[in-house]
Amino acid sequence: MPHPDEPALVVYVAENSSGVALAVYDATDPAVAGAALQAAAAEISQIRHPDEPTWSLPNWCEVLDEDGVPVLHLDMKDEIRYAALIVRIILDALAAAGVDGKLEPKRQPEDPFEYDPRAARFTDMEPLSELDARGLPSGFPDGFPVPEEATLVQAGRSRDGTGEHAAWRRSTGPFTGYLDRLRAYGCTFGAVPRPLTADGTVRYTLWRDGAGGSVTLYQSEARSTHSPLYWYVSVVWQRQAEPPAVAVEPDEARDTRPLPSGPAAVREVAEFLLPPELVPGYEAVAAIATAGHALEQLVSARPDPADRRPAPAMVAARFAPVLGRLDPGQLTMVRHTCLTMVANLVAAGRRPRSIGLNLVPDEDGHLYAADIRERAPGVVEPKLIPVLETGLALVKGGPMVAEALAGVPGSAVRPPADRYVWLFAGLEPEQLTAARDACWRIFED
Repeated sequence: MPHPDEPALVVYVAENSSGVALAVYDATDPAVAGAALQAAAAEISQIRHPDEPTWSLPNWCEVLDEDGVPVLHLDMKDEIRYAALIVRIILDALAAAGVDGKLEPKRQPEDPFEYDPRAARFTDMEPLSELDARGLPSGFPDGFPVPEEATLVQAGRSRDGTGEHAAWRRSTGPFTGYLDRLRAYGCTFGAVPRPLTADGTVRYTLWRDGAGGSVTLYQSEARSTHSPLYWYVSVVWQRQAEPPAVAVEPDEARDTRPLPSGPAAVREVAEFLLPPELVPGYEAVAAIATAGHALEQLVSARPDPADRRPAPAMVAARFAPVLGRLDPGQLTMVRHTCLTMVANLVAAGRRPRSIGLNLVPDEDGHLYAADIRERAPGVVEPKLIPVLETGLALVKGGPMVAEALAGVPGSAVRPPADRYVWLFAGLEPEQLTAARDACWRIFED
């Protein structure tokens, strides 16, 4: 049966496809409404991605209880063609459960400041609905220097409540002298990894009397010849923070330090952004994802019309010059590490069970894809079967595990270890390190 608000809901989902939040308000029984949304979320998660049929359409589909109101959150990126189907699934689930109330986009509190999306630099911040009497997030210390001749355009708190964020904007010129004001306030500055300033920002850590965070200076890009040019200063503050290992003198000029790459860059970023126990896993994920992307280019390369070999044999031959740098033990460790993370994604509900990889352990407990191993004999040279198995594990699994940690570089504060440690369940640090080193070895020379 058509719903009177259905067209408007479809428009909302299409326009917010990567950040849908649909709530049921004024339901007689919010628990029943939440269960109906859960049923809809389960059905939505079964929709196959049009480009990757072994993957589900949404990156994220979850129902949360937010102050007694059930809210369905959905990220389906740019697949707006599914907006009408998504809405119809939700409405049908609510109708089947006899839910009253009203389905509508989650109501947002009125911002106590002028919002500017260009100031939303961090992915783990939720907007604040009110500020204190100073016009600041309440966690900022007394006397904190507020930029002069500037407009507050962002105020938020991290989801775990450990940090707060404020950003100011002005059009009259850069925030010259603001770093000096922070130093006069008693702040000690620390360096930020160079890969995190490669976009032209000026960024430092801050510390003062056991608290601290970071400060970032940057300039907006003009969207057209008629659009205004803005300068921004962004500050993150936590009530508890560690002082920098080495204090530095701040400079308002752009960071010109050499830009590291490969393992060195990943290590620097991982140690800065994550708790120590997550560093080996993050490094392994970065190496696996990088190797998977490189191997995917080999898989998708145009075939030679004169090559009559079956596709698995042809792919194995393309992998051989690259993965042939690894010995059998390294191939096994890379495959097992990657597939263990994929299995953990499935176990956590982050991926459907039908991912196109039938994962089983061998006699030594190392995971392999049984469907690949069963089809390879007689088609692929025996010595290339381990190469094919490991290569396809990286191609298929690399993007999955990388997506699980995609939010880390956008975090304003270090996430708690339990937010990501589940991804590495069943893997020892030594295994993660061995897989990391083997993957980076692929790129030698």
